[in-house]
Amino acid sequence: MKSKAHRAFIENCEDILARQSDVVINDKALEAFAQTLTASSFVPDWKEYISAAAQDDAHYDFKRAFYEMAMIVANQGGFIYEDATGAAQKWQVNGSGARAMVEKMAEIRNAGALPFYDLAPAEIEAKIRPLLAGVPFADERIDIFKAFADPARHQAVMDLLDAAFDGEKYTFDMGFAEKLAQVMPEGFGNDPFFKKSILAALMAAANGHHHGIKSDVSDMTIAADYILPQVLNADHIGVLSFSPALTEKLQKREIFRENADEVTALRAAAVVACARLAEISGLSAQDIDGALWLAGRKLPNARPHMMCKTMQF
Repeated sequence: MKSKAHRAFIENCEDILARQSDVVINDKALEAFAQTLTASSFVPDWKEYISAAAQDDAHYDFKRAFYEMAMIVANQGGFIYEDATGAAQKWQVNGSGARAMVEKMAEIRNAGALPFYDLAPAEIEAKIRPLLAGVPFADERIDIFKAFADPARHQAVMDLLDAAFDGEKYTFDMGFAEKLAQVMPEGFGNDPFFKKSILAALMAAANGHHHGIKSDVSDMTIAADYILPQVLNADHIGVLSFSPALTEKLQKREIFRENADEVTALRAAAVVACARLAEISGLSAQDIDGALWLAGRKLPNARPHMMCKTMQF
């Protein structure tokens, strides 16, 4: 049974959908697509996201792996920015904003500038600011790194992990995602969909899986970003339909505010649709997310994804 926090989160997303008309879930298409989904035994290790020290097989420390994973995931946003002409651009490597951040974090680690493990909060500005030249949302990223460098914040996250562990496994539920956002508001707290705090727990759990660490993430929803609505709206999937006005804005690559009604509707629709897909198919939200991620790698018949200038996702 899903937690109270999970049920409240889904109900809130359903309420958002009921109050707007730009995004509609097509029930027949959803049911048909659900029948095509199958569970995958593949669990990514995400090892390139964290340091070698955090995943040493001989001395694996899941808590350190979690903290480093949370640190980079807290920065997994702010990829869309405006150029000098006001046009939307994307900070990316080979088309991927996530890849750009992975490479930036590797540069930070190689410079001996990993917050908390190498640097105290007072050292962040001098050591990391030069490494963020040309990176969108540099000021916000500095604040995130300062927070992660703070021993008190580190201890607070360790306390959350201790509370989530029953001696055999970690339970990462929607309540955990909300608490992580409260502890680290700079990186996770400015998002009503808790995208990055959900993603941090999912990715850390996946990394731990490869080291024998057991985690239960069944209560987590999908991490609502800018890609999932695009995939669900693709012609060959058709789970989501967009209004002509929204479609025109997407086609024109209009930059949305992070709290724009259209952005909220798109993200809420993705959460609700994926929850229904999981219920019908019997798969987990993470299985659904993985299937859609794979589908999103080849989308010849989809509208452009939303362009939103935000650190939320």
